[in-house]
Amino acid sequence: MAMGILGLCARRLLAATAMQGLPAVRVRWESSASRVVVIPPAMAGKRPQEPNIRWQEDPDPEDENLYEKNPDSHGYDKDPVVDLWNMRIVFFFGFSIVLVLGSTFVAYLPDYRMREWSRREAERLIKYREANGLPIMESNCFDPSKIQLPEEDD
Repeated sequence: MAMGILGLCARRLLAATAMQGLPAVRVRWESSASRVVVIPPAMAGKRPQEPNIRWQEDPDPEDENLYEKNPDSHGYDKDPVVDLWNMRIVFFFGFSIVLVLGSTFVAYLPDYRMREWSRREAERLIKYREANGLPIMESNCFDPSKIQLPEEDD
């Protein structure tokens, strides 16, 4: 169906250009869905010329498929043995060393924001006040007899 419509449109386009006196352009469509080649009737018997472009071969091809030589490739090297050892080294250092030693380092960091120190200091102060018969907490943070207030001027 699509090929027939495309061929009909191509014929109409060629006929319209021929009637107006415009030079007809050789057009060739290729359908991507059905892989059908639609050629105008003027080109039907002729074969398209191949371009005479000499391609220079890349001496070091970048698109070499490593999986053809080594289907178990990890992407580190072309040689399968070196590739395997590189993968083992990366995973050993990446997981064993970094995760285990890193979490150990974080676990043994010093007291964060001095929370443990403040608790120890509070327990020590409570023991001192209980031993000397002082109240554990006072309503005044500072001794009111030592605070000097300005005189009131009326």
